[in-house]
Amino acid sequence: MGLREFFGRRRTPAATESFPLAPATKTERPPLTPAQLADLEEAWVELQQASQEAGVKSFRACTRDGSRWEDNPESVRAMTRMIKDTHKYTAEGLKDV
Repeated sequence: MGLREFFGRRRTPAATESFPLAPATKTERPPLTPAQLADLEEAWVELQQASQEAGVKSFRACTRDGSRWEDNPESVRAMTRMIKDTHKYTAEGLKDV
């Protein structure tokens, strides 16, 4: 069976039922304290600076648990590290591997 036949075949109802999808569970977070809000704002400033330095105009991100990554300082900082690392890697180019 070739790839064309594999991707072109139709799914039977029995095959569809064998892999039920579990709905994403949303975790409720308590409201942020003023210190946490200040930390979140600082993380966003770092992300904006890294994005400008790298020339990033837009990006999309999501979480596995359905929570908002934009409200979590650790997630925002992880995005900042990813942008900085990617920019550093592409700026340096490929080295002898």
